[in-house]
Amino acid sequence: MKIPTSIISWLFTSFAVFFIMTGCASQVDSRGNSPDPKLVISIKPGVHKRQDVERRLGAPSTITAFDNEVWYYISGRIKSVAFFKPKLMKRKILTIKFDKNGIVQKIYETDTTKQKEILFVERETPTKGKELTFIQQIIGNVGKYSNTSGDD
Repeated sequence: MKIPTSIISWLFTSFAVFFIMTGCASQVDSRGNSPDPKLVISIKPGVHKRQDVERRLGAPSTITAFDNEVWYYISGRIKSVAFFKPKLMKRKILTIKFDKNGIVQKIYETDTTKQKEILFVERETPTKGKELTFIQQIIGNVGKYSNTSGDD
């Protein structure tokens, strides 16, 4: 039994359209640590300590580098469609500040969805000295690190 070419071409076209449509479907991803708002409200400034916050909200996304007095919980939703550049739909930062004793002082949330991207400067700061090639560095170090005290 022979299948008519019109049916074969219709099936091929249907499958092609199906795969193209499913391949271009959008996908929304949630990224980061987005604590439950009920748990955030339950944390009281002046009462709760770092351990209480970590037990309720989990580990923070990042902590300030020098004094560990500020914790950040960063979360976002990103929409991706096929091969196009992903689009930021929403980004929130929950900031919790502690005093020196580790007690919560302040809690606030910032919506950073509409903030602009910062462009970095491409130039480099010139420094004194000369730039040496790899070979010049090797040859220049010969004899510098020899044992001159005679202790072998």
